Amino acid sequence: MAHKYEQVAASIRESIAHSFAPHDALASERELMAIHGVSRMTVRKAISVLIDEGRVYNVHGSGTYVGSADLFSKTPKLTSFTEDMISRGSAPSSRVLGVARISAPDHVAAALGLPLSSDVTQIRRLRLADNTPIAIEEVYLPTSVLETESLNLGASLYEQLRLAGHEVFRAEQEIKAITLSSDDSHLLDVAVGSAALSVTRVSSSRRGRLIEFARTTYRADRYTFQLAVTRDDR
Repeated sequence: MAHKYEQVAASIRESIAHSFAPHDALASERELMAIHGVSRMTVRKAISVLIDEGRVYNVHGSGTYVGSADLFSKTPKLTSFTEDMISRGSAPSSRVLGVARISAPDHVAAALGLPLSSDVTQIRRLRLADNTPIAIEEVYLPTSVLETESLNLGASLYEQLRLAGHEVFRAEQEIKAITLSSDDSHLLDVAVGSAALSVTRVSSSRRGRLIEFARTTYRADRYTFQLAVTRDDR
């Protein structure tokens, strides 16, 4: 038998499919509690499931709204691009822009705790969802973690790292707004100088080993980041 929160999530899914348009507001938490006869915790867990699926998004201090099919929303959970797209019912794919074994740039070596000029694998890919360009990804991996020759560039990189015994467990990310260069605008099929989100990520394994430096450029009109924050009153 399904848990209460799963039943509530299923009911909201059905309502969204038949009665709501993208960006319509859902009922408030209090109203959903009354409609379904459940606790606030159950409602919040159901909404969390729907956020993870990309069906709804939350605006702090305003409410919960129905998602749009052409906007992908990323939650703080550590997931790969492939996992994100599959969870939202889209088909992920990649176009390889370049792959090479190179000496690590100084900033990459510093971020990964490598000696200067250490060998790394550099991978540049255009990431697509349902054949629509979404992001440009540039990844650097220590060759001691994953050899260049063993890569399957058509498959999930995180899955390959897991199978190699280096599952990505933790990542520190920096997100900033940028404008796209002419070349990147062409790759992402948007006007030159369009807004984008640049995400720099340094990832580590469960044992604390630094295993990935990545910089991903997302189309700002197709991708958002959802972050939940709390106030420390100490």
